[in-house]
Amino acid sequence: MTTYLTIITTVLVLTQIIRVSQNHFILLKQNKVFNKHIEELVEIEVKKEDYENQRKFYKLAIEKIERELLKETDGN
Repeated sequence: MTTYLTIITTVLVLTQIIRVSQNHFILLKQNKVFNKHIEELVEIEVKKEDYENQRKFYKLAIEKIERELLKETDGN
């Protein structure tokens, strides 16, 4: 009986060691991928000029929509 328990315990311990090592390697791989994505994001430089261009576009779009709405209401 003790031999059986020893074998079962050994098998369980080995499977846990294998699972822990697999998790370790998966986490290492995910960490590499994560760091790669972070490096790509760091390389993208958002400039103040980009924000200014977005503001200009937004203002121009609103002005155009307002002009079109005025044309529609004046035409009716």
